[in-house]
Formats: sequence, structure tokens, C-alpha cells
Amino acid sequence: MRPGEGQATLFTLKSSVQLSDGRLIELDAQGFLVCFQGQLKAWRNECPHAGSPLDWIPGRFFSESGEQLVCHTHHALFDPLSGDCLSGPCPRGLYALPFRDAGDGHVEVPVQADLHSGRAE
Repeated sequence: MRPGEGQATLFTLKSSVQLSDGRLIELDAQGFLVCFQGQLKAWRNECPHAGSPLDWIPGRFFSESGEQLVCHTHHALFDPLSGDCLSGPCPRGLYALPFRDAGDGHVEVPVQADLHSGRAE
């Protein structure tokens, strides 16, 4: 579901990885969709520095000012539209995820995603 302005919606990402011995393992992660200045962006819910979830309260990503996304681990700040790290110990920005605005307030995110790189299939 499309989040309201300055809000986020969490969703689950699933991926299958085939090991060298032929076994298939399933991986789960989270993503989140934000609406900022009327634009939608989808990100993997993972701090690029520590690997922990970004939300400081479950489902809450925006700073008190509502202008940046804030990581609960080290309080790094990220641009909600570009994912760029604005301050903090982040070696890079957020992992972007593709999505499609399906209309009528619905947004489709990938069912399968490459959780290691942040790319969706």
C-alpha cells in the first residue's frame, strides 16, 4: 500500500540462493517504501554500515524534522530520495529497490530480490 507523505511502509523480501553443493536456501529481509515530497522510493531496510534495520521504531524511518531518514544504530542520516548518506559512519548510501506504482494507492515491489546486492528480479 502506498504510504502517506512523510511516512513509510515495510515489506518482506525473499530470495533463494543455490549453494555450491546444490542445496537451495531461502533468505528473508525487509524493505521499505517512503513517500517524500510526493515521490515514492523503495529501500532495503538495512544500515549500510552495521547491517542492522534502519527504522528507529518499527516502521519509523524519518528524522524528527521529517527531512531525512535516520538509522537507529549510529544516527546516520540519509536523503529520502537519493538514498545518499548525509552524515554518520555510512560507507555508502542505501540499497535501492525497484517498484511499480500500480495505481489506486497500490505499489508493487519485487517478489524475489537479490538480498546480497539489493537488486530485484
